[in-house]
Amino acid sequence: MLTTRKFLIGFYLISLIILSSWIWRSGYAKLVTQSNQQLDIFTAHLQSQLQRFNAIPKLLFDQKLVVASLQDTDNTALTEKTNRYLKHVNNTIGASDTYLLDINGTTIAANNWRGEQTFIGKNFAFRPYFQQAVKGQQGRYFALGTTSGQRGYYFSSPVIYAGKIIGVVVVKMDLSKIEKEWTGKQSHFMVTDDDNVIFISNTASWLLHSLTPLNSAKLQKIAASRRYGNKTIAALNFSGQLQESPTLLQLKTAKPFVTNYLSISKSMPTAGWTVRVFTPLTAIFIDMAIGLVLLSLVFWLLNLRLKLSMHKHQRAKDKELLRIKTKYKLKQEVKRRTADLNNEIIERQKMEQTLRDTQKELIQTAKLAVLGQLSASISHELNNPLAAIRSYADNALVFLQREQYQSTDDNLQRIIHLTERMAKISSQLKFFARKSSGELHPVPLLNVINMAIELVRPQLKNHQVAITLDDANIEVLVNVDQVQLEQVLVNLLSNAMQAVEESSDKHIHVSLCRDQQQVIVQVDDSGAGISKENLSQLFDPFFTTKETGLGLGLSISHKIMRNMQGNITAENRPNAGARFSLSLPLAMVPTATTSTTTIPATTTPGKIYPQRKQ
Repeated sequence: MLTTRKFLIGFYLISLIILSSWIWRSGYAKLVTQSNQQLDIFTAHLQSQLQRFNAIPKLLFDQKLVVASLQDTDNTALTEKTNRYLKHVNNTIGASDTYLLDINGTTIAANNWRGEQTFIGKNFAFRPYFQQAVKGQQGRYFALGTTSGQRGYYFSSPVIYAGKIIGVVVVKMDLSKIEKEWTGKQSHFMVTDDDNVIFISNTASWLLHSLTPLNSAKLQKIAASRRYGNKTIAALNFSGQLQESPTLLQLKTAKPFVTNYLSISKSMPTAGWTVRVFTPLTAIFIDMAIGLVLLSLVFWLLNLRLKLSMHKHQRAKDKELLRIKTKYKLKQEVKRRTADLNNEIIERQKMEQTLRDTQKELIQTAKLAVLGQLSASISHELNNPLAAIRSYADNALVFLQREQYQSTDDNLQRIIHLTERMAKISSQLKFFARKSSGELHPVPLLNVINMAIELVRPQLKNHQVAITLDDANIEVLVNVDQVQLEQVLVNLLSNAMQAVEESSDKHIHVSLCRDQQQVIVQVDDSGAGISKENLSQLFDPFFTTKETGLGLGLSISHKIMRNMQGNITAENRPNAGARFSLSLPLAMVPTATTSTTTIPATTTPGKIYPQRKQ
């Protein structure tokens, strides 16, 4: 009996070591997997926030108002208008601050010009983002604001006029908004700089602390950079291989026991950051304690069995069977949890692949959205020929049975004509849906105009809008990207259709004329025209008068025309309606006569849409 007890104790100790080792390895591997997934999500969230603001300063410097303010800094009315514009942009994009610096680094306009902590008159020439911008680069920098004392990531871009840098536009992103997404998480999420100073974290008490103690040279360097203002950088006293990932770290505090963490990190070299996830090992220790309790319970049962084996042999067998069942259930539970984890990993991989595929189709989706808007009209356009084909086919069968071959031939010819018409509609949609190459080529301008009209023809018919094309027989070649020019024309025609919705005379007039070495396409509508206060803002990004509009259509069209060495302007016509003009340089000398083509928008019997008089 004593030998059996010694064997049992030895077996218990060996089992304890094996079980503890297994729980540690499996728990550690699971924790590493979960932490890596959380780190990927956190990093992707950071990158998306940075990309959201990345292009804003570059877009702002191209605004005429910004350039004018830098050229005439003494014009208080112009500065006031610029301040209001920057405040509007700041509120629209959800930034912390948006401001304009002159070439010396002094703030001349800002969204907070009326605030107590306004940037107006403050000089930020010492900031690296300003120094990068005045060198013609896109500036990026994170720091505590010297005026507001708030953490932020700064995006800057030079303002260039006539080939010279005349100022800098700066947008500050509020870093505290990122932390709100991770509040309440068990793991500690943080972002550190090159000196391991924490400036983003869901643990407020860790903010602006270094992970390890810094020597006096580094502290002096940080103070000289003014990145963290007058803040004293204290250390959290982490120990371990901080540069490795994954790795185990210990945090020494005033408590009698150290806190152990699993550290997973990833570098973001573009931003100059290191993203880290610190996960407490408490869960693994709890699992080990549970395992110890279960193992002790099992061995207690075995010991009890030995004591009662002489008197209650059958009952001991039942307890052994219960132990086996418990162990089996434990293994099944482990298998189930492992399978759930594998399934979660597979689903995440599928979601990531779907995201990548979706990003590749973003540009093409915008064009396909136009096709979707035309679907109802196209369906009507195809249903009528289909019904006619069915009728002609039935008649042709009857004529064939009656040996009336001439009538049969006439019906078959009509079917051929209708199928060619359907194929033409389908091919036009397929041609419009193709992707743009981004290259400029000599293209017949009339072909592009006619293609754009054909694409919106179903919408014109549905809304009963007449369209007139006055081409003056000008056969010219223009050096453009055909797909992008079609996009501009379709956008102008769609806007014109919306402008004449409330008019009794629904009419759009497209005219083509030559002016010296360029050709001009004018799109006129019979709507109410454009208000004077909106006329100067039509091509500004995010400006729209529509409830559901984004305000990007005309802004994108303006960019497309400038990229093709052309221009787009808007004005009100003397009588009524608005006029949008596209000007493009000629690729060859045109030949001109005079002709007018009227394209009816509907074939509804009894309703005629005549050519519009100019």
